[in-house]
Amino acid sequence: MFADMVGSTQMYSVLGNLAGRAVVEAYLHRSAIVAAEHSGRLIKAVGDACLCTFPSADEAVHGASALQQYTAAHRFAGERVRLHIGLHYGEVMEEGGDVFGDTVNLAAYLTDMASPEQILTSEATFQVLSDPLKAVCRPIFRARVKDAARETVIYQVLWDRDSTSVTDINFDGQRLLPVDPGALVLTYRGQRVTVDHFRYRVLIGRAPHCDVVVSDRFVSREHAVVRLEGTQFYLMDRSVNGTVLEFEDGGTVHLLRREIPLEASGWIWPGGKRGTSLEEAVRFDRDRRSLYRL
Repeated sequence: MFADMVGSTQMYSVLGNLAGRAVVEAYLHRSAIVAAEHSGRLIKAVGDACLCTFPSADEAVHGASALQQYTAAHRFAGERVRLHIGLHYGEVMEEGGDVFGDTVNLAAYLTDMASPEQILTSEATFQVLSDPLKAVCRPIFRARVKDAARETVIYQVLWDRDSTSVTDINFDGQRLLPVDPGALVLTYRGQRVTVDHFRYRVLIGRAPHCDVVVSDRFVSREHAVVRLEGTQFYLMDRSVNGTVLEFEDGGTVHLLRREIPLEASGWIWPGGKRGTSLEEAVRFDRDRRSLYRL
C-alpha cells in the first residue's frame, strides 16, 4: 500500500518547512499506527508518501480504509490532510527491511492514478479478497499494466459509507488509464538527472543551484523547468532568450515563456538558438523502465 498526501508542495509554501514537516510527520506516525492495527507495518516514507505492507489483501483493504476514515475525521498538527492510496497484491523482494519489485511499482502507479480521498486497487488484489470486501469494490478503470499481455481492471475501494459522495460510472465512456511511460533522463556534459515519480521537477539554468547547470551567457539563471504531471513530462521556458527544442525525428520548436510536452527523445538548447555541437545541448531520453521504480 502506498498512501500519498495531496498538495504537499503547496502546503510547504504556505506553512513553511518546519510546520509543513510537522504535518507530514504526524500523518506518517498515524499511518504506522493504522498499519499495525491491521497486522501490517510501515516500511518507509518516500517523499510525502508512505509504503506499508500487510500479510493479506483483506488486511490491506481494511488498513487503507481505516486510514482514509481517520484522515477524513481528524487533523494532523492542526491541518486538514487528504490522501490518495494505491494497493496491489503480489510477491516482493525483501532486503534490509525494505521491499522492491513490480508489485511495489504498480502500487505506486495506482496511487498516482487515484483521486484525492480515493483508494484504487488492482484486479489481482480484488481476486483474492473475501466476499464481504469484494462487495465494497467496484470496477472503475481499465489499464495496460507494464509487461502484461492484456488489459486489466482497476477497482475503487468504497471506504466512505456516505453513498452520496460517490460519482456514478458512465459505462459508455472510455476509461483507459494512461500507461506508465517510464522516466525521463536528462544528460548534459556527463551529468545525468532522472525525472520520475520521486523527482518530478528539474531546473535547468546558469545558476549554481540548478539541477542541470548550463554555463552560457545567453542562458538565464533559472532558464527552464522540466516537470512531471501525472504520467506526462513538460518543458516550460522561463527565460529571456527562449529555448530551442529539437526532436530526434527532425522537428524543431522555439519556446519563449510557454511549455510543451516532451515526447520520445531529443535535445534542449537553452539560450534561444541551436549550437554547432550536440555537446552544447541537454539531451532527453525516455527510460522505458517503470516511472515508479523504487
